[in-house]
Amino acid sequence: MRIRALLLTIPIALVPAVLVAQAPTQPQPAAPAGPSAQAPGGAAAAAEEVDEDALPTTYGTVDFGVRTTSLSGPDRGARYERYRDLGDGLFLDRGRYSTQQRGWLVDLGTDHLGRSDQRFTGRIVRPGQVKIWAGWDQIPMLMSRTTRTLFTASSPAGVLEIPNEIQSAVQAQPASLAGFVQNARQFDLKSQRHIFTGGGQYIATSGITITGNVRQINRDGAVPFGGSFGHSQVVETLAPVKHQTTDFDSNAEYQRGSLLVRGGYTGSWFRNDVTSLTFDNPFRVTDISTAGSRGRAALAPSNSFVGVNGMVSYKLPRRSRVTATLSAGSLTDSGAALLPMTVNTTLATVALARPTTEGKANTSSVNLAFTSRPTRTVDVDVRYRTYDYDNRTPEFLVTQRVGFDSGISSVTNPALQLTEPFGVKRETFDADVRLVPIRAFSAGVGFSHQREERTHRIFERTDDNTIRFSVDSIGNRWVTLRSKYEHSQKRGEGNVAEIAAELLAIGEQPGLRHFDIASRNRDRGTIQLALTPLSTMSVNASVAAGKDDYLESLFGLRDNSHRVYTTGVDFAPSEYVTAGLSYSFEQYKSLSRSRQANPGVQFDDPSRNWATNTTDRAHSVIAHLELLQLVQNLDVQVWADHSRTRGLYRYTTGAVVDRTLPEEVVVPTSLPDPTQLPPVTSGLTRGTIDVTYALSERWSVGLSTWYERYRVRDFSLDAEALSRLDPAGALLLGYQYLPYTATTLWGRAIYKF
Repeated sequence: MRIRALLLTIPIALVPAVLVAQAPTQPQPAAPAGPSAQAPGGAAAAAEEVDEDALPTTYGTVDFGVRTTSLSGPDRGARYERYRDLGDGLFLDRGRYSTQQRGWLVDLGTDHLGRSDQRFTGRIVRPGQVKIWAGWDQIPMLMSRTTRTLFTASSPAGVLEIPNEIQSAVQAQPASLAGFVQNARQFDLKSQRHIFTGGGQYIATSGITITGNVRQINRDGAVPFGGSFGHSQVVETLAPVKHQTTDFDSNAEYQRGSLLVRGGYTGSWFRNDVTSLTFDNPFRVTDISTAGSRGRAALAPSNSFVGVNGMVSYKLPRRSRVTATLSAGSLTDSGAALLPMTVNTTLATVALARPTTEGKANTSSVNLAFTSRPTRTVDVDVRYRTYDYDNRTPEFLVTQRVGFDSGISSVTNPALQLTEPFGVKRETFDADVRLVPIRAFSAGVGFSHQREERTHRIFERTDDNTIRFSVDSIGNRWVTLRSKYEHSQKRGEGNVAEIAAELLAIGEQPGLRHFDIASRNRDRGTIQLALTPLSTMSVNASVAAGKDDYLESLFGLRDNSHRVYTTGVDFAPSEYVTAGLSYSFEQYKSLSRSRQANPGVQFDDPSRNWATNTTDRAHSVIAHLELLQLVQNLDVQVWADHSRTRGLYRYTTGAVVDRTLPEEVVVPTSLPDPTQLPPVTSGLTRGTIDVTYALSERWSVGLSTWYERYRVRDFSLDAEALSRLDPAGALLLGYQYLPYTATTLWGRAIYKF
């Protein structure tokens, strides 16, 4: 830490002197712009215009200083620093440099220099001709500072090992696991992304524009991962993350008159250096035929996607335009060998149908659009889109399997022997017409139809039809109104008897419906209102409500609804004073149904039905105040927000109507009253105060503080929840939702040149 601070001190101390030397004593404004190259349209239509004879100009900002953070709580504020670095010491929070010389523009920037979340950006522009840009971004992700594990830190990549003496002791006495866990290795659970972006654009005078972009993301670290050696022996492991993703796209665009044509190529390559995870069994040190000393699981495979696309757009008379876009691509895996069924050395080898996945899929899409405003009072927007994900992965036959590395079993059900390569084909049609009969008022009507065809689903085709209405009043000095209502109906196509038989064949309830393809009715509406009673004040309010009714689902998600209310006021009595206050309330409800039954007599017993009612509510208040020139050269900015949430899960039983029988048949429940769970609550309070004082035209000093307080009660992941679990049958990482209080104080200097 001291070395890093020393290394940062020298460049930070020299920055102002270097910048002063680079900048002219009195920055001169550019001379009045003369004729310049006009961008030929398309992506370059908005290119900057700069006179090559203008005098050079250079300007920028450097924001640097000292920062300290105070953290309290068992996790030491890991959530507070989840995607950022707020450690103590010197910092250069922001640096900007811009110059214009001989018709070229150069912009350079840096944020959080020397920190794990640092960022660099750069851009060079020859307006109307060339653009080149590049960036480097680092994004940390700190999940927990209290996680602990028995797996050793020296294990090879992709292998998690537990000392043999611990495995032997737990095998002899399972209750001893708790003692070992108390003294387990504690570590920070985190990962880090390094992102490079770059690209360029060339604009030819003939109306041709060529653009290319590249992005590479490297991610290293670890994430929680689940393992198991049976339902009574749960193991949380660490999945190593060593990923590299490279994305590239390029296109050439040509415009002449009313015609715009574009063609492009895109590619994405994902490489995972660790594609499997082998982990020791904390409950056994040796393999036996009914239990393994190790387990293994597959991680994400390396793969690639490449595609081409093209677009043609033509401007028609009467303010109309038609556009067509087509694309095609191919997705393939790397061809890596499949993992064996087990690593248990006492079990016989189970033959695989083939050595590799042979994963492959083709994609294609078509987008057609027509927009028009034939008269001042009519707007028309019509669009048609298709997308086809054609999965070409061959089916994989499985007649034997190994569960939890504990024994070989035969798969005799033909419905479960073959894998199902899922695919989807989607078609969407949208049409909207908006009428503007008078100034500051408009009304619209629209219709959408979406058809999806999915392979290997209980509904292999669904149709979703939506009609929507809108009424808006915009442009009135006193009142602004926007409103929208939509009603949609989704229906699955299929024979109910065949669907029931298919679900029974794989051991599922025939009345089960998966919510993403289930038949449902949906109603949604929003109203937004803004009032401006005074030129210095505005009041806004909004209401949003909706409900989904899965009318044919006996089991699964039955319905859900939401309500959202917001209101706020903004006040600006002068250019030096602004203030605002807003409040929002959100409520979400859902009903899910199930049956306590196993295949057998109870499978068809409706008296064992039960349901889960969930209600989630959230309140949020946000306030801000800005006082410029509170006293001479002193600016003050204050921002604060508070949010509070409460989730309630209620299990219900009782008399039900058996939908497989006449409606008047009511079946009483045979289940006991369920034990209810406590509510899930959380509260987050945040605030910032930023005070800046201008010493001169170039120099300012400031003091800033951030405050954050988080409180949580969660029956599944808070501190009390993990203490209730039986450590004799589980090895957990200890990742939790934990409260904290954090304060960050900044002392800073700001130099403008």
